[in-house]
Amino acid sequence: MSISRTVRAGIVGAALLALTACGAGRSAAPAEAPSGSSSSTTSSPSLSAPSTPAPSASASSATAPPAVEPPATAAPATPAAAAEPSDLGAPPTGLVLAAAAPTALSVPAIGISSPLIELGRNADGTVEVPSLDDPNSKPGWYRNSPAPGTLGPAIILGHVDSREFGPGVFYSLQNMKAGDSIEVSRADGTVAEFVVDKVESVQKSEFPTLEVYGNLDHSGLRLITCGGEFDPDARSYESNIIVFASLAGSRAA
Repeated sequence: MSISRTVRAGIVGAALLALTACGAGRSAAPAEAPSGSSSSTTSSPSLSAPSTPAPSASASSATAPPAVEPPATAAPATPAAAAEPSDLGAPPTGLVLAAAAPTALSVPAIGISSPLIELGRNADGTVEVPSLDDPNSKPGWYRNSPAPGTLGPAIILGHVDSREFGPGVFYSLQNMKAGDSIEVSRADGTVAEFVVDKVESVQKSEFPTLEVYGNLDHSGLRLITCGGEFDPDARSYESNIIVFASLAGSRAA
């Protein structure tokens, strides 16, 4: 079965997030785990991006197609990367908004209210990560994914913690539950309102590439960070925390 261009572009970067959501670190004193948490019992050191190139999609998901070729050029730094209905072979279901770049993220259940930055790819093909030099490190929208509110899965990446500054913006992501609300403010003056479908902790070796990046018949959102046990030898977490959400409505900012 052929794979649409939208899925191809997403799959190329999918395995990267399993690595770059927290990256390799430097030895440091751990941060205290949040109350009731079981997946950050040992903190990551500083969260630098790995220097290795992206693995193939088949390394991240047993259901992913082998060796997907990357696009010849990087996706534009605009919301134009949203999936087209023709990619899906069926009309979209539910509300779908016109493309507009995201500007801020609000997750009331875990106290997040932050501007969003844009993330692309590094020269070696790895996904950019938010800066660790910023004590208020912000989450970032991966601009090669659909803009939040448009058709397909929008990807937002954030750090769980860092050596120098402690807990990161997505430190409590693991505590989210189905039914929680997520709001994404957009450059056109609208707010896309999402509802959480599920929250999963997955081993990086079993990263669900197609479930995270694959085409959808609706507007979706994925928030991704690191979690699970921390491997002091590899200096990275062993798992990813992934929040899956769907667009439920919109309003004026």
